[in-house]
Amino acid sequence: MDMARLKFPSSLPWFMFDLYNLQLITSATIPEGEIKDSKSVIVTETPIPGRNFQPISVGGNGNRKISFTLPLVNRNGAYGNILLVKQFELLRNQAAGFLGLSKMRGQFTPNPRVLYYWGVGSVPLVFYVSKCDFRHTANMVNAIGVPQHSYVEIELVLDETDPLYKAEETFRNVAAVLGETLGLLDVGAQQVGIGSPF
Repeated sequence: MDMARLKFPSSLPWFMFDLYNLQLITSATIPEGEIKDSKSVIVTETPIPGRNFQPISVGGNGNRKISFTLPLVNRNGAYGNILLVKQFELLRNQAAGFLGLSKMRGQFTPNPRVLYYWGVGSVPLVFYVSKCDFRHTANMVNAIGVPQHSYVEIELVLDETDPLYKAEETFRNVAAVLGETLGLLDVGAQQVGIGSPF
C-alpha cells in the first residue's frame, strides 16, 4: 500500500488541535494529493442595456476555506483505525470537553473549533470545522468488522474574528515585501546564470 508520508524523517508531523475538546489530533500519514486553500472574491457584473461592457461592483470577499483528505490507517490490533476515527468524530458533534466533562451542554453547545496551519503557509489559525466525512475501505476491515483503512474529508473555515488572525495579517504583509525581494533576487540570479530557484 502506497501511502502519503512525510518527505523528511525530521519533519513536523501532520496535526491539528481541537480547542474545545482539548485533544491533539495527529497522524503518521499526511493529506493526500493537495491541500486546497480557497477564498472567493465577490464581484458583481451589472448589465446596462446598450453598453459594450458590464460595470463591476466589488461586493467584498468570502471566507478562507481549507480542505483536504487524510488517510487513516492502522492494520495492527483488533481495534483497527477506530481510535483515530473517534478523534475526528468529536469534530462533527457538539463539544463535549476533555473526557466529555464540559459544562457547556445542551441545545446551544457549539461544535469544536481547531487550531491549524500545517501545509498552508500561515501562522497557526483558528478554524470552524464545516465538513468531516468518512470513507471506509470495504476490503480493509478486520475479522471483527472494524475498519483498518479510512479517509476523512475535512473542510475548515477561518475564524477572522479570533485574535490570532491579526498575527496572520501582519505576517502576510511582511512576507509579501520579503517575497518581492526574493523574487527579484531569483530572477537576477537566473538571468546571469548563477543559479535557479528550482
